[in-house]
Amino acid sequence: MGVETALLAATAASSLLAAGGAVMGGMQQKKMADYQAAQAEADAEAAKSAARVEAERIRKAGAAQAAQANAAYAASGVETGSGTALRITSGIVGDAEEDATMTILNGQNAASRYRAQGQADRISGRNAATSGYISAGSSLLSSGAKAYSGWKTAQDKPASKTGASTNNLFGNMGIH
Repeated sequence: MGVETALLAATAASSLLAAGGAVMGGMQQKKMADYQAAQAEADAEAAKSAARVEAERIRKAGAAQAAQANAAYAASGVETGSGTALRITSGIVGDAEEDATMTILNGQNAASRYRAQGQADRISGRNAATSGYISAGSSLLSSGAKAYSGWKTAQDKPASKTGASTNNLFGNMGIH
């Protein structure tokens, strides 16, 4: 095997390694992005669940506070089912429900942000994989062009090893 052939083979091998590395790098980035997307989706569900639990806690605390107010009114002889006592206990329950609803909405907003991040992570992963394939293709094409250029240059060299002109019939056949 000649030096030119060895160089072309080395160039081709290095190009294949570079192409394989580019594809593998892109696939690893995609796997990581998919993992991050799955984590963001899990965080979204956790945010929604935590908001529901907190909303329920707020409702129970509001109901307990309203019950304490009713008990205090009843103990002092005030009728609890009408008038000011009713407005106060209804206000306590209403405020608790408003807080619970805001907590749920905040949880849904956080979940939406996590899901959007998950979508962005998946897009990033697909882009990384595509970039790896493009880089691999570019590496292979570049190597092919170099190999062709090297082959073409080797073909264009004179057949004579002495450096003499090969313009005669016998020189072109390798006979001197």
